[in-house]
Amino acid sequence: MPVNMLKKKGARMSLREAQDRVEKLRNLMQSNNPHEAALAASRLHVFDVETARYPKQDPIPSEGEERVNMKRSTVIIDVLDDMPERLHQDLGVVEVEQPPKQKKVNWEALHAELRDRAQQIGADALVNIHLKGTIQQRVLCATALRYLTPVEIDAIQQETKYEDDEKAYWEEQKERRDESFAPGID
Repeated sequence: MPVNMLKKKGARMSLREAQDRVEKLRNLMQSNNPHEAALAASRLHVFDVETARYPKQDPIPSEGEERVNMKRSTVIIDVLDDMPERLHQDLGVVEVEQPPKQKKVNWEALHAELRDRAQQIGADALVNIHLKGTIQQRVLCATALRYLTPVEIDAIQQETKYEDDEKAYWEEQKERRDESFAPGID
């Protein structure tokens, strides 16, 4: 019997079923197939009879709790008025649309959905949030930005080091020429 058949997701099991599963895993550890034996050993190592009998059940959030959870998950995304001074990468435009059957606009839900979409693509900030579309089709748009890490900034500086050094050299040469041709101060 494959090891995967022994796993019951989210189901409660009796004490006897849990003990049977432990026994089956021990028997599978003696299998001739080394992969199946290793998998059975690792499953037996993490198998807990109490957890299997009483799996963790997440409470169903009420509508008020859902709003709080939605706000917590979107706090990470900054909403900026102007482009940040911090080095960043433009990830493109993110759009969310109001459901067509909904007559009244829920701006908080649209903003939360916009932040969620930005978070899904790895954005750190949203800039230039604006409304586009028609009266019936309301689409909220924003530009998603991702801040560059110090490692990425260092890599960019290493890539452009030659060009920066060359530019500095030519500026220094220009200053020397200007100094040599400048009229004397009396």
